Amino acid sequence: MVERVSDVEGRLGQSEARLQQLSGKADVALNRLDHLRLERRVVLNLKDGGQFAFDSTVMTEAARRQIDRFVDEFGANHEVLFVVVGHTDSIGPDDYNFELGQKRATGVARYLISRKGIDPIRVMAVSSGASAPLADNTSREGRRKNRRIEILVYQESISSSPGKQRLDLVPAG
Repeated sequence: MVERVSDVEGRLGQSEARLQQLSGKADVALNRLDHLRLERRVVLNLKDGGQFAFDSTVMTEAARRQIDRFVDEFGANHEVLFVVVGHTDSIGPDDYNFELGQKRATGVARYLISRKGIDPIRVMAVSSGASAPLADNTSREGRRKNRRIEILVYQESISSSPGKQRLDLVPAG
């Protein structure tokens, strides 16, 4: 019986030593996890994106071709997130322009999903309304340039280095 107790005590001591060793490794791993963060990098930006007629949510054929070329650069990349941003000129009330920008973005997002086969989980539609003009809204040409959508493409990755979130902008070319 004494041998058995001694054998159990020996195994218990070994188990405690292994547990402390594992506990130390777990502490190191948890410390590293504290520094993990999701990085989103803009890998392409269709800044001068498809444009729209005044008060319209219908993409022009030229805008559709431009969007097609832009999206086709990615092929079947499932690790990117598409953010479609709808913009308007400054004619009309802010709330109307915000809704119009949202309708434009939603229409393009729907196009990306239904016609280009992009996973709906990877597409987000948002509106900036008239708040982010590219050009001066006092001219007809400036307003035309501001009636647009933008497609931002983010690639997600995990980094273990501490620091600020990184956004590397690479313009579409």
